[in-house]
Amino acid sequence: MTDYREHIVKSFDEEISNVIHLTTQMATLVEEQYKLLYHVVDTGSPSTTEDILENEPKLDNYDAEIRDAVITLITLRSPVAVDLRDILTSLRISTDLERLGDYAKNIAMRVASLEEIPETNIKNDILRLLNLVQVQLKKVIDAYVSKDIKKAEEVLKNDLEIDNNYNVIYEEIVDVIKGKVSKLRLLTYTKLLFAIKTLERAGDHIGNIAEEIHFIVTGEHIDLKPDSKENNLEDALEDSNK
Repeated sequence: MTDYREHIVKSFDEEISNVIHLTTQMATLVEEQYKLLYHVVDTGSPSTTEDILENEPKLDNYDAEIRDAVITLITLRSPVAVDLRDILTSLRISTDLERLGDYAKNIAMRVASLEEIPETNIKNDILRLLNLVQVQLKKVIDAYVSKDIKKAEEVLKNDLEIDNNYNVIYEEIVDVIKGKVSKLRLLTYTKLLFAIKTLERAGDHIGNIAEEIHFIVTGEHIDLKPDSKENNLEDALEDSNK
């Protein structure tokens, strides 16, 4: 389904295409960041952590470039209807992508600073949670490129699986902390609590992108996600990610 059309001024089409292209490139780099993050969580590789940190400024540059391109388009072209939707949603999507990039960096840094190696079962559960986020991210990027609202709606519905896995791991880690643990182990598992909460929030931002895709195509806002969940890590997480 599409209601896109060529404009009388060809450069207008090219400028809109450029915004979409930049957003797609940014999304692809975010996807790469989460592949690197998986390797960091799995192996603790310092060099891979460095790769993530080196890519972070590139995401910031994409965000700034998309913002400038959108402002220029709105100022000079006064787009309307589907053009305006496409441009504005690209801007909102780039904001979510930038936050997703921040999350990957923050998790990598937390893992790099762990005082002890976590139990294998907990590490494997975190890897499964991270894999779910990766799958959702790939699907939402595909949905954006193809303007596929069915895929976008699948992403929104599948967010519940991320939430459920997060809750299971949260309880596992809390059970460990409730036992008699050393100060170093307590610090390790506290960092892991923040890491998994960040992954859960990454799922929320992917869901935001899915909602924007639905809006691009239909012009209608949609919210299939469950009500936001309260958690005692919420405020601290937001502060730590600023």
